[in-house]
Amino acid sequence: MIEDDFKYLHILIIDDEAFMRKLIERTLSDIGVGIVSQASNGREGLSLLQSAKSKVDLVVCDLEMPEMNGFDFVKQVRSSSDERLDSAVPILILTGHADEETVRGAANLGINGYLIKPISRKSLEGRILKSIKTPAMKNN
Repeated sequence: MIEDDFKYLHILIIDDEAFMRKLIERTLSDIGVGIVSQASNGREGLSLLQSAKSKVDLVVCDLEMPEMNGFDFVKQVRSSSDERLDSAVPILILTGHADEETVRGAANLGINGYLIKPISRKSLEGRILKSIKTPAMKNN
C-alpha cells in the first residue's frame, strides 16, 4: 500500500474522549484517509464494526474506556465467530500507558501496533502502513 491509497481506507476510532477522537480524525484526514468512523467505547465500536456499510480496514482503539475497555474490545473481536465481524481486522492500540506489562498484555491479545499518546502525524501514518501490511502480534 502506498500513501495515495489512504483515500480508500475506512478507519474506526474508538476513544472515550471526544477531543482525542477529533484530533485523531483530523490527523487521519490530513494524511488522506477516506472514511473515518467514531465510537466512544468498545461496545459501541463492536456495534459499528458489525453494522458498517463499508468494510473497516483498521481500528485505532484506546485502552481505558467505560462500558467496554480496549482489552475487552480486542478480545471480543479476535475471538468472534460473528460473520459480520472481521476478527482479523488490524487493531492499533492508542494509549497513555507505556509500561511493559500493558504493552505485552495488549500484544498477547493480537493487536497490530501500539501508539503512545500524544501521537504525531508521522507516527500514526507509519503505524497504519505497518499494521495493514503485517499480521497481528500474538505471543502465544
